Amino acid sequence: MSERRSEIKARILTVKVPISEVGFLNSLVDGLDRVALTRTRRKGEGIVDIIASPDRFEELLHIVEGFKKHVKGLEVLGESRFEELDF
Repeated sequence: MSERRSEIKARILTVKVPISEVGFLNSLVDGLDRVALTRTRRKGEGIVDIIASPDRFEELLHIVEGFKKHVKGLEVLGESRFEELDF
């Protein structure tokens, strides 16, 4: 598995939302036409990783800032390194 990790080219933006908003956030990201995809870390925490290719990451940051108007309680925690996650 470690060989595969070194091949993966992605950047991960980690956000926190109220549990009731996780599904809504996932729907918004799904509607972005392949900009990114989401992964919830653990059930019941509201921590969501938004995974994008490096060339779309800046665009994703801008989009997520706009989401703050529509997703109550959305907090950007920052970029996570792939090695920190348990994929």
